[in-house]
Amino acid sequence: MPAAAAEPRTYRGLVAMLSVAEKVQLLTGADSWRTHGCETIGLRKLVTSDGPAGVRGTTKDERRPSASLPCPSALGATWDADLVYRVALALGAEARSKGVDILLAPTVNLMRTPLGGRGFEFFAEDPVLTGALATAYVRGVQRAGVAATVKHYVGNDSETERWTYDARISESVLRELYLVPFEACVREAGAWLVMAAYNKVNGERMTENVRLLRDVLKNEWGFDGVVTSDWHAARSTQATAAATLDLSMPGPDGPWGELLTRAVIERTVSEELLDDKVVRLLRLARRVGALGEEITHDDEAATGEAELAPDLVDPGLLRTAAAASFVLLRNRGQVLPLDPAGGRVAVIGPNAIYPTIQGGGSAGVAPVGVETPAEALQAALAGRAEVVTAVGCQTWQSLPEPPIGSLRDPSTGEPGVLLEFLDGQGNLLAAEHRMSASLAWWDGVPAGIGWGKPGVIALTATFMARTSGSYQLSAAGVGGLTLTADGVTVIDGVTKVPDDPVEAMTRPGELRAALWLESGTATRLRLEFRPATDGDGPLSVRLGLVPVADDDVLLARAEAAAAAADAAIVVVGSAELTESEGFDRTTMALPGRQDELVRRVAAANGKTIVVVNSGMPVLMPWADQVAAILHAWLPGQAFGSALAGVLLGETEPGGRLPVTIPAAESDAPVLHADPDEHGVLRYSEGLLIGYRGYDASSTTPRYPFGHGLGYTTWAYESIECPDAVAEGEDLEVAVTVRNTGGRPGKDVVQAYLAEPGQRTAGRPVRVLAAFAAVKSAPGQAVKVRLKIPARAFARYDEDLASWIWPGGQFTVQVGPSSRSLPLAAPVRSGTMVRLMSAGQPGSDPG
Repeated sequence: MPAAAAEPRTYRGLVAMLSVAEKVQLLTGADSWRTHGCETIGLRKLVTSDGPAGVRGTTKDERRPSASLPCPSALGATWDADLVYRVALALGAEARSKGVDILLAPTVNLMRTPLGGRGFEFFAEDPVLTGALATAYVRGVQRAGVAATVKHYVGNDSETERWTYDARISESVLRELYLVPFEACVREAGAWLVMAAYNKVNGERMTENVRLLRDVLKNEWGFDGVVTSDWHAARSTQATAAATLDLSMPGPDGPWGELLTRAVIERTVSEELLDDKVVRLLRLARRVGALGEEITHDDEAATGEAELAPDLVDPGLLRTAAAASFVLLRNRGQVLPLDPAGGRVAVIGPNAIYPTIQGGGSAGVAPVGVETPAEALQAALAGRAEVVTAVGCQTWQSLPEPPIGSLRDPSTGEPGVLLEFLDGQGNLLAAEHRMSASLAWWDGVPAGIGWGKPGVIALTATFMARTSGSYQLSAAGVGGLTLTADGVTVIDGVTKVPDDPVEAMTRPGELRAALWLESGTATRLRLEFRPATDGDGPLSVRLGLVPVADDDVLLARAEAAAAAADAAIVVVGSAELTESEGFDRTTMALPGRQDELVRRVAAANGKTIVVVNSGMPVLMPWADQVAAILHAWLPGQAFGSALAGVLLGETEPGGRLPVTIPAAESDAPVLHADPDEHGVLRYSEGLLIGYRGYDASSTTPRYPFGHGLGYTTWAYESIECPDAVAEGEDLEVAVTVRNTGGRPGKDVVQAYLAEPGQRTAGRPVRVLAAFAAVKSAPGQAVKVRLKIPARAFARYDEDLASWIWPGGQFTVQVGPSSRSLPLAAPVRSGTMVRLMSAGQPGSDPG
């Protein structure tokens, strides 16, 4: 133990009280979700939890549910930093109520491809919009006294081969696109953690990337927080330590431990470098209240007390956020808001009955509840209109679990299932009553249960069929699966181990069987799961059960319901777990026969309103055949009531597209993000992703970036803009807009900047530079002030390794979307000069 002469009341004084082995232990997780504590210095364990659309906690357990928020792409559609701050503040408060110190969110990668499996976790395809909303998110979470973790640094914009691919991205493209939101979160919001991604960038693993972790993030941007690995992303000892990775998660195993201790003792890794990691961890612990006593801060002032907020997220806030994210893409004949006027409304579609409220993977939570569109519209229209429902077609990739009310735990007779853990000889280790037939674990199972262990996880329940007929049953998990019905084996097989460990939870192997069940007769079902010997990732098991249905019959019923109704609301979209961490989508087309469903309903009813329930864009070949289209994203648990309020005009759809929707897949500037045979993923499109790519190729999208209608109309009347802007100065612009409709409403005023002269190859036609939401009464004119940051006039010069101003006459273009810009003003910027060498003061991002 070091001599007692050290100063114990400072971070470095506390570090000096520890041995090398004790220091190293603090830098590796104690388990899947916790770090180690240390009584010697009064440090308790830090608790982490996945986000970003809800705080799951250390377990996914329906008995301890979480608020399910609109997904980040939905928050991106709000274009409202103040609302995102409020949502994040409430999320932070709920994290506190669950004992969580570190929220593993927000995700600030960009929507490079519309097929990105995790795109629903991203805010937008544009770095300025992403940065503005992400900084609000970070501030909100951290105002509640919980650390935000900005991820995945950097180049983890798609899921295919994410553990190994090498993203080849030029320095100028990194600086002008992909690093922008990270830089904003660090410099403007003071993020407390950054997560290093699995992938490589330009040949170096991100957990070993000295230039991007040490030189850019820490030295240039001044990041004083903790760099954590993504889970299991640290795969070396000395290289990760030298790159200034600070925390290797999860634990207790990993590449550090004794190996790093030995490296420090043998001086192949300096103890000074190790001490810096521990200081950062202690600074983080102090920020979240995990150090037992006040200490003198070596290099910073104390932060304020966390703002008081309710323990759980206010349902009203969830409804407000969901409605603010809904994007009205089309409204022919002003069919919306809907006036049922005592008629009949048909609510149709698989997602009307079985909505997808969240994406798959680490973002998933056990929600407090789920409001389905069908149920919410029936409740909202009670006494006002007759509501009929029809599912229309089936879309599930994995069979859904049966309604929990249809299952009975045989040990109690209560709704639910009996969960048992058995050892290899069949002896009972533990038993629980559960209210879900789809379960997952990272930790917390009895000894003898897990990958390569002989134990068995069993689910037992009795099922009572409502109608006689053929039913499909499924057993899902990675390993051996046996399903019996009244003691008769109906499924017995083994599923393969997936390539990505998270797929053990998001889309494990599934075995199916058909079974005839009689109405009113209880059937005892028992599913036994034997985890694979070579599996990895979370354990999960799922029992699925649905009546066998014929899509032709379902489509005909939906068509008939639409023909007999005054209006038809068709809710289509992603099936459960088809948008998920771990894999990219293979197509933008709606799953199953949903396109056919929309066409047939539209042909039967001229007042057809389509609601799209997906986290990322889908193809809409029927767009011109329907009266209205509302994009509802993955809106969380308040989907139903928020949707009813918007459709009936109680709330205005407030969203604008944070991502371009193409008319055809082939129009997308980047579609498939598949690494080549060498594992290289080339970002050959450079700066031209999203709307920038459509503009550069003069391709007309189905709906452009920034597009969205409301229930009123707007006129863009004037722009006030200085003739010139000095080098390194922000530009302030004033725009006057008028509400020309008959009801109060909201618009998002968007300012884009076009570069001087003829467009240089590879440079965008225009880029988003500033935006602001405005609300006004009918007939009211409002002056909106926008600040275009100095960085918007700069570009990164790779030869100079610095930002420069190209100089010349730029054009500020203003309007309600990237393709509707009725106002324009010229502004001259200075001649080309060196803005600053990388890392000098004044280089804050816009």
